[in-house]
Amino acid sequence: MDFTVIAAFLLLVVPTFITPGPNNLMLMTSAASFGLMPTIPHALGIVLGFPLMVFLVGLGLGEVFTALPGLQSVLKYFAAAYFLWLSYRLLGLKIGAVSGVARPMRFIEAALFQWVNPKAWVMSTSFVVAFVAPGEGRMLSLLLVTLGCIFIAPFSSLFWMVSGQQLTSFLTKTGGEKYLGAILAILMLVAVVLFLI
Repeated sequence: MDFTVIAAFLLLVVPTFITPGPNNLMLMTSAASFGLMPTIPHALGIVLGFPLMVFLVGLGLGEVFTALPGLQSVLKYFAAAYFLWLSYRLLGLKIGAVSGVARPMRFIEAALFQWVNPKAWVMSTSFVVAFVAPGEGRMLSLLLVTLGCIFIAPFSSLFWMVSGQQLTSFLTKTGGEKYLGAILAILMLVAVVLFLI
């Protein structure tokens, strides 16, 4: 991967990891309800389960892309459209309260949850489409994308765990959700441009 691809990867992956979604809101709620330590197995299930999903999706999609080379371009534009829609939605980003559960989610439950999480499906497919090169370098680029997800996931999980209910309180009091959403939306737009060129 050259610098432009790495920059596009980071600009796309960081906002998608950090924005509210089922994983992040459940981590925030779990940490607020049960504390940081009991939430760690849940976080580890996400940190390892999502990159595994990316890798497995990449293995399967790679075969399809070899058979139908034009499909990757089509999916890349669908991914760009999704991220444009998401960047639009980020402009009004607000983090709301989510009701808790009786116990923290376990490691295996969180890892398996990725396969029914619509945001995880869209993210994993989009990352593979945008950054996994077809042909000879496919496996290396898939491994790099997977490792990139493994590297970034703990920071996102920790952010949401530590923030807990304090994030909601802080953003509500300061109106900061307006600025956070705009910054993430701009980063996502830059990423879309970089991976389309």
